Amino acid sequence: MNCIRTFGRIRSLLHRGIRRVISVPISTMWAYLYLYSWGCEVGPGLWVCGRLRVVVHGRLHIGSLVSIRSGYSNIVGANQPFAALVGPGAELDIGDGCGLSNIHIVTLKSVRVLPETFIGGGTRIYDTDFHQLDPESRIFCRGSVPDAAIVIGPRAFIGGHCTILKGVTIGEGAVIGAGSVVTRDIPPYEIWAGVPAHHLRKVR
Repeated sequence: MNCIRTFGRIRSLLHRGIRRVISVPISTMWAYLYLYSWGCEVGPGLWVCGRLRVVVHGRLHIGSLVSIRSGYSNIVGANQPFAALVGPGAELDIGDGCGLSNIHIVTLKSVRVLPETFIGGGTRIYDTDFHQLDPESRIFCRGSVPDAAIVIGPRAFIGGHCTILKGVTIGEGAVIGAGSVVTRDIPPYEIWAGVPAHHLRKVR
């Protein structure tokens, strides 16, 4: 019985290894072509596992040595694809050496993810409220919708399933606990968590 279980585990590991060796280069090549078709700027060394979904009416820049997981490639993200919507005149900038897993980004103004920042599975980043706050304005689509730029990192770590809202700056080396909702600025090298996120302690 133990031999059968061991054989099954070995076969599963080999299957995963072979699938990764084959699928990642194909996913990465497809991602380059797909991003270029949207007019995106992509640096060398991009690593992609899964299929991306982007809609770009502004500017999308991806730096060098960026890794992106999408779909089943990260179980933490619950099969959520990497998806980004960049509105007209808006900008999404992902810095060198970032690692992004199954995240959604909507920017109508500006979202900057600075170098060597890791963002966990299922995280959502929105620099807009999407709708007017006043009920009458919202129903009749009158007036402007609030939006404000977001800056994350460098070297920050965002846990899985966080939500980062408009106008937030997350400082260098900051850590955001899983499932948090970030509504205000986070100082460098501090750990924050909760809904809304609050200070827990220093990183070091």
